[in-house]
Amino acid sequence: MNLPVGHYLQNKKYQLLQVVGQGGFGITYKGLLFTEVKGPLGAIRTEVPIGIKEYFFKDYCYRAADGLSVNVHSETGRVLFGKFKDKLIKEAKILSDVHHPNIVNVLDVFEENNTAYIAMEYIAGYSLKYILEKDGVLPEDRLLKYTHQIGKALQFVHEKNILHLDIKPSNILIDRKDNARLIDFGVSKRYDVENTETSTTMLTLSKGFASIEQYDNEGTHLFSPCPDIYSLGATMYNLLTGKIPTESILRATRTLPDPSELNPDITPATEKVILKAMQINPADRYRSLTEMLADLDMPSFEEKTENNYREETNTCENGDDDDEDTQFYHTTLMPNIKTSHAGTNNRKKRKRRTLAISLICIFVAMGTSVAIFVGKGKGTTLASIDLPPATEKDIEGNEPLKEETTTDNGSVIPESGAPDETNTQGNSQPDVKQPDDITLQPQLMPTPQPTIEEDTEAEYTALISSGKEKMNAGNYAGADADFSKAMSLKATEEVRQLFISIKEKQIEDKNALYEEKATFGKYKIVRNIQTQKYGAIDSRGEEKITCQYVYSEKAGENQAFQREDNLYDIYDIDGVLIKSRVTYW
Repeated sequence: MNLPVGHYLQNKKYQLLQVVGQGGFGITYKGLLFTEVKGPLGAIRTEVPIGIKEYFFKDYCYRAADGLSVNVHSETGRVLFGKFKDKLIKEAKILSDVHHPNIVNVLDVFEENNTAYIAMEYIAGYSLKYILEKDGVLPEDRLLKYTHQIGKALQFVHEKNILHLDIKPSNILIDRKDNARLIDFGVSKRYDVENTETSTTMLTLSKGFASIEQYDNEGTHLFSPCPDIYSLGATMYNLLTGKIPTESILRATRTLPDPSELNPDITPATEKVILKAMQINPADRYRSLTEMLADLDMPSFEEKTENNYREETNTCENGDDDDEDTQFYHTTLMPNIKTSHAGTNNRKKRKRRTLAISLICIFVAMGTSVAIFVGKGKGTTLASIDLPPATEKDIEGNEPLKEETTTDNGSVIPESGAPDETNTQGNSQPDVKQPDDITLQPQLMPTPQPTIEEDTEAEYTALISSGKEKMNAGNYAGADADFSKAMSLKATEEVRQLFISIKEKQIEDKNALYEEKATFGKYKIVRNIQTQKYGAIDSRGEEKITCQYVYSEKAGENQAFQREDNLYDIYDIDGVLIKSRVTYW
């Protein structure tokens, strides 16, 4: 489906290096822009890393036999393909007019291979949605910094009579210098000098982040910053609480919990700003981003030259929301565990050295006392304890410390406590005879007893064997019971893997009942093999939309299912019925 690695576009102006993401509407590549840097005395040929977004509507498109051109399956698909291609080109043209330090820069838009491409600034960063999922809620001071940066970007956009209309954590990237960057203007609107809309887009909503006026096509016909202010407040709410806010259109019947109820660490001042920005009635919100930012405290931060992160290849695993074609302007950055502050490390090293020296001194004192006591028991006098001085090298563990003791006649007492008698034949050292009533032997550690008796081990083995037989026979409940008993006897990795196998086989058996037709959000459009009826199942093989329909096809962002009476039921991307018995979608 992807263009080959190394492929050139625009007569070798651009080269594709690798795929960094793909979603329902496009494929994003990391690439190179070949250009010249000119100076007074000449020019230098150079390469600049960029991101290239290829429009590819995967539900209706396929790659032609040449491996390059994009073709469309049907006439219906051709209409939709054209609409969304125009959307992509419009996004690029809007972005080309909004150069700002906190907005991704677009370099070029062009058509090739029967589709469209956007060449844009390549941002090595990670989204706030990713941070929230991996690290939990953001510290308030950090969030306030990002909010001020995105607020300034939106203020700049609004001055150009443009609304973004899709502010949410997945559309905000944090770059290597820990600065926020706004992306994805795909559903934005441009307005003329009279504040009347001059560009139209298909209705696209991010649930929980969209203002109530965005649910009405006429609600954003006239320019107002209020929808973006609502979405920025909702983004703050989500990042400080970890919860997606109640949908604006449902808040008449479902209350929105105060942020402090979910996170008591939120300050009253910040909570007040969030709740005012998220007022249902636009007239009750802030009138501008300037007004909103003025009410927010701006924490002081030291300027960072680079984040302590290392770049990894983006696996591009799409989540369960509608972000799949907006979150791939970047590569994922993971925390570099090896990075630490030098001052903290030095303090830790000094503490470890001090502790090690103290322990060595204690052991020396204890060893001296024991040796003197043993020497008295043998009727010998310990002349000295020859112990090398504690050095930093010894403390670091490079050289083991060895103790040697000698009797008054010069013989060495080894670690076992017995004099060295290996050279008594023909040497000048006299033998030292030990008293008959004292025998020194090394202390032996007691042999550890087995933690599981043999009969318990046998019962465990039998339960594992029985469970495997039942699982292979399809008796998952019986296998689960056997493995649970085995787990109570001996919690092992083997049992844990067997539990996972049960779940996988159950899902496998359920999926075998259906023929997969297409993907729909986090669900699969399927046809029941036995009844030949269409519906949708989730990742566990459970029917989310009952298989009772004659046929199914896309209806914009939604899915239309044809009924027996030739009318249609329309479901949204969450599998919720939004229209019933319509004649045409």
